[in-house]
Amino acid sequence: MDELLIAACGSKKKILLIDDEKSILDSLKILLTLEGYDVTTAESANIAIKLIEKESFNLIISDIRMPEMSGLDFIEFFKKETKFSASSKWDLNLKLLPIILMTAYSDVKTGVEAIKQGVFDYITKPFDNEEFKITVRKALDYFKVFEELSAIKTAEMIRGGIKGESKIIKNLLNEIARVSLNFNTILITGESGTGKELAARLIHEIYSKNQDIPKNIPFVPVNLAAIPENLVESELFGYVKGAFTGAETNKIGLIQYADNGVLFLDEVGDLPLPLQVKLLRVLQDKSYRKLGSNKEEFMATKVIAATNKDLNILISSGKFRDDLYFRLNRVNIKMPPLREHKDDIPILTSYFIKRFSKSINSISPQAVSLLMDYDYPGNIRELENIIERACIYCEGDDKTSLPKEVGEDCLPDYIFKKDDNNKKINNDFKDERFTKIVEIFNHLNREKKISLQDFIKNIEKTIVKNRIKEDNSRLDAAKSLGLSLRSLRYILSKKD
Repeated sequence: MDELLIAACGSKKKILLIDDEKSILDSLKILLTLEGYDVTTAESANIAIKLIEKESFNLIISDIRMPEMSGLDFIEFFKKETKFSASSKWDLNLKLLPIILMTAYSDVKTGVEAIKQGVFDYITKPFDNEEFKITVRKALDYFKVFEELSAIKTAEMIRGGIKGESKIIKNLLNEIARVSLNFNTILITGESGTGKELAARLIHEIYSKNQDIPKNIPFVPVNLAAIPENLVESELFGYVKGAFTGAETNKIGLIQYADNGVLFLDEVGDLPLPLQVKLLRVLQDKSYRKLGSNKEEFMATKVIAATNKDLNILISSGKFRDDLYFRLNRVNIKMPPLREHKDDIPILTSYFIKRFSKSINSISPQAVSLLMDYDYPGNIRELENIIERACIYCEGDDKTSLPKEVGEDCLPDYIFKKDDNNKKINNDFKDERFTKIVEIFNHLNREKKISLQDFIKNIEKTIVKNRIKEDNSRLDAAKSLGLSLRSLRYILSKKD
C-alpha cells in the first residue's frame, strides 16, 4: 500500500491548514513539517478552495471560526461541490478526504455536530501537541484505507482481458491497480502464455484514466524476439537519412512513437548486449540518439518490459546487464502460471467458448474434469487454443439450432492421462454400476423399443430433478453437475 501512496501523491503526505490567525498557521506548519509532512497553509476558506482546485491533499485541518466563510460552511461547500472532481485527480477520494476541525472550548457542541456531518475529528484550542499529532496520524490512516479500497475497486472495474475469480488473480489485479497510477518502469515476468501483454495493456489503461488531462496516451508494443538482431536498433531509435546504405529518408523509431505514452518491450531478455547499454541510457537520462545523428532526442515515455526468461540466470552467464535489470525491476509484476490457479479454468473455458462459438453453450462434466487435471505448460494461451479447437470439432457440419456442448471427444488426445503402456485413460466409467446401466438400456431397447436418445434424455432429466431436490436450488444443482444454468433448463424442458 505504501507504493500506491508514493505513486499517487509522493512520499510525503500533503496537509492543508486553514486558519485566519497567521501565528497558529506558522506554529502548526513547523510542528507538522518536523513530522515529515508536506504542509500548505491558507488564511481563509476561499483561498483554500482555490488551492484544492489546483492541488491534491491527503488531509485538511481547518479552524471553525473564520471571516468570510466559517469552517462549517467550508465543509458543507466542499462536500457538496462537484467541480473539484472535473479538475482534480482525486475524483475517487475527494469526498472521502478526512477533515479535522480546530475549535475553542465554547464550540465543542459545534464540533460534535460537525462529526455527525462527516468530519473526521475535532480538536480543542489550546491543544496538546502529542494529541494533535496522534489525531493527524489517525486521519491519514483513515485516508490510506480508502486508498486501498479505491485501488481494489479500480481493479474490479478495470480488468482488461484478465479473467478469473481466484484469490491469486484478485491479488494480481489489486497489485496492478496500485502500481499503475504512476510509474517510470515496470518489469512483468512469467512463463509463456500467462498474459504478460494483457497485464501491460491493463497498466496502460489504468494509467491513462488517472492522468490530469484526459487524452489518448499511446501504447506501443514491440516484440524484441521477433525483430532480427541487426534491425533492433533502427526499429527502436530510428535513423536519419544517409545513416547507412539504403537509408533514403528519416525514420521515426518506436521510442519516439511512444513519446508521452507507454512503450512495451516484450521479451526484453532477448535484447542484444550492445543495445542493452543504449536502453539503459534511455531509462536513466530519458535521452537517445537516432542512428547516424549527433542530436540528443528527449522523451517522456513510460517503459513496461516483459520476459519469460530468468534474468538472474542470464546475468550470471553474462547475457544480460545487471544494471539494466535493476533499472527495469523497480516494480515487478509476476504473472502466475495457470497450474497455480486452476479454479479459474471453468471461467476461462466459458469465456473462450462464448468467444469462439455462437452455437455451443455448455461443456460436459467429463470434459471439465479433463481440463482441470491437465497442467498446461503453455498456460492460458494453451487453454485458449484447446477450446478453439474443441469448438471447431464440436460444431462440425451440424447446422441445426439445437444447443451443443463441448464433450471430451472434442478435446486433443494429449491432455488425456496415459497408462504405463502410453494408452489413453478416459472417463468411460467401466465399472459394475455402469455395466448395470448398459444392461437396463439393452432390456428397454429390445423389449420396449426405447431409443438410445430417449434413454439418455430420461436419465439426464431424472438426474437433474433429483439433484435439484437434494440441493434445493437449480443454480447449486447446475454447478454440482458441471452444467450451465441454461443447459440445466434445457434438459428440464425436454419432453418425456
